[in-house]
Amino acid sequence: MPGDRIFILDFYQARWHICSMKVSGTTPSHKATAPVSHSRPFYGWWVVLAGTAVLFVSSGIGFYSHGVILDPLRNLHGWSKATISSAITLYFVTAGINGFLIGRRIDRYGPKWVLVLGSLAIGSGYCLLSLITAKWQLYAAYLVMAIGFSCINIVPINTLIANWFIRRRGFAMSLANTGLSLGGIVLVPLASFVIVQWGLGSALPLLGALGCIIIIPMALFVIKQRPADLNQFPDGETRRTSAVEPGGLSLSHAIQSRVWTRVEAMRTIAFWAIVSAFLLALGGQVAFLIHQISFLSRYLGITGAATAVSITAFASVIGRLVLGTFVDRLDKRYVAMACFLLQGAAVLTLAYYNHVVILYLGTFVFGLTMGSILMVQSLIIGECFGLASFATVTGFTGLFTMSGAAFGPTLAGVIYDATGSYRMAFTIFAALSMIAMIVVFFARPPRPGAEVPDPVGLRSGRPR
Repeated sequence: MPGDRIFILDFYQARWHICSMKVSGTTPSHKATAPVSHSRPFYGWWVVLAGTAVLFVSSGIGFYSHGVILDPLRNLHGWSKATISSAITLYFVTAGINGFLIGRRIDRYGPKWVLVLGSLAIGSGYCLLSLITAKWQLYAAYLVMAIGFSCINIVPINTLIANWFIRRRGFAMSLANTGLSLGGIVLVPLASFVIVQWGLGSALPLLGALGCIIIIPMALFVIKQRPADLNQFPDGETRRTSAVEPGGLSLSHAIQSRVWTRVEAMRTIAFWAIVSAFLLALGGQVAFLIHQISFLSRYLGITGAATAVSITAFASVIGRLVLGTFVDRLDKRYVAMACFLLQGAAVLTLAYYNHVVILYLGTFVFGLTMGSILMVQSLIIGECFGLASFATVTGFTGLFTMSGAAFGPTLAGVIYDATGSYRMAFTIFAALSMIAMIVVFFARPPRPGAEVPDPVGLRSGRPR
């Protein structure tokens, strides 16, 4: 077992030992090995702020930007929406695969250099995209961008939040993930303005440079991997405040400190419920976001469509912040079900009603749910699989869920090219959201301490 993985387990075991001594009225006979919390301010909130900044850039240039540059790329090169959408599909598939590969490395070594290399990769990809003249170059540029995007997205950032917070994880994650929405609010209008004023060739390198300028300093000088690095406890607790009822702490310790391999996670119902539900939901969500400007510009014009995107992003900020105030007290499955229901209803309404007021209202409601779905996915993973393997399991689920996000835009583009309308595509995506609402109910945490079947002897290193 890697050294830092052992350190995580020792950290939680030490906390359990200290709290057990307090509850029983005894004192430890030896010096505790857990970090000592001093009076310095809790550094976790600085990590949240840095994570917000990283996700601001990640979403703005790595997620929302696809909808902004779709039509300019199409007009510049004369390619179909299906062609450009297929490049976006490659982007999300590649991001999912790379997220799977980097998850365990983040658990072992931390996210600092992953973030640095990721920002350089996505910046280089944008520069390449500004120089393309052929279709294969389009795919190559999106491939490079995808590798960078997966390194600066929710896998490293939500892993950091999970390291620094346990009891207030939902609230902290809602604050950090607000950066995802702020990127849409600020960078979508900025990118649209720069493209109109200076052209696509000048706008793309500027967007790429922005990622490096913001993310690299945050990764090198602000982000710390875990509280123990600064002799602090998660949530800013002290030894006195960390003592809770033995049953509750035992449950937290059992879940948070268990190390899951990918094979073990795959043997649980919770894993496949998470994968299936969020694959279906994200397929529709990402497809709508990628084609949102193209869809709305027919009724609202380019400026109105860009405004609607900002409304969507602003609504997602509201959704995250409001939900973050009480999500830690709720069953995360029910929260996800409510988000899927509202998302499906919003997309279905937009497909069949094109009045200006309804279009703006529908995008607002869609944004309320969009701001919470990815956050709730991370919270459910944390509840089911704990802290020690959070990035590993998150990256592994992303291998599947990002595939749904990948093929949604292509499906929408193909249906649009065939029918000249988004109505059929949006109807399909609404139906998928309803199915996801049912499936996520089965994402229950495996029983603490339950042994996972090992029929081929994976733990012992030899078949049996």
